[in-house]
Amino acid sequence: MPKQTFFNLPEDKQKKLMEAARVEFSRAPLHEASISNIIKKCGVSRGSFYQYFEDKDDAFYYLLKQYTNERQERLMLLLDEHNGNLFEAMTIMFQQTLDRFEKEENRSYFKHVFLNMNHKIQNTMASGEKEKDFPDHLSVIQEHVDADLLQADSEKEIRHTIHLVRLLMFHTLVRHFSKGWTKEEAFETFTLELNLMRKGLEMKE
Repeated sequence: MPKQTFFNLPEDKQKKLMEAARVEFSRAPLHEASISNIIKKCGVSRGSFYQYFEDKDDAFYYLLKQYTNERQERLMLLLDEHNGNLFEAMTIMFQQTLDRFEKEENRSYFKHVFLNMNHKIQNTMASGEKEKDFPDHLSVIQEHVDADLLQADSEKEIRHTIHLVRLLMFHTLVRHFSKGWTKEEAFETFTLELNLMRKGLEMKE
């Protein structure tokens, strides 16, 4: 998390600094990114940068957390628009995500994120920051899901269903970047695997 001095900045200066960070993390993955490029673009000194963040990792994970929170808000909005249907909402969200990647600046940033995945990045994208927050993160989404549309017998099963669908989206995006899939190939794979999950794979007697 940024230091309190960052949050004391006017909102426009916070946005300018984070936009400079986004541009740099779109240019290069975290381990190759340069603080010099960030401060040059937003016009702050190196000393000021360290007043706001511990290091470039701190800025990177805060930016990623912002995207994660935005994604969760968008999912809950889609769930409300589609009467709590998890599968419909996630299908639309996946399509919107692929559409967003058509902008090169977004595609480059997320390509670096997905192809340089580690445990901390995965936790941040799953729950916003810390692994211990994951159950609460799912519970917030669960409030917008119509449980009657799922074959789930308990609150725990509903949360795990949400988790499995999100994992499918996550891993399809990893394959989208690692295998060089087109937007159409990624969407076809996601909808095929989501429908298999939706129908169930075990033959009914």
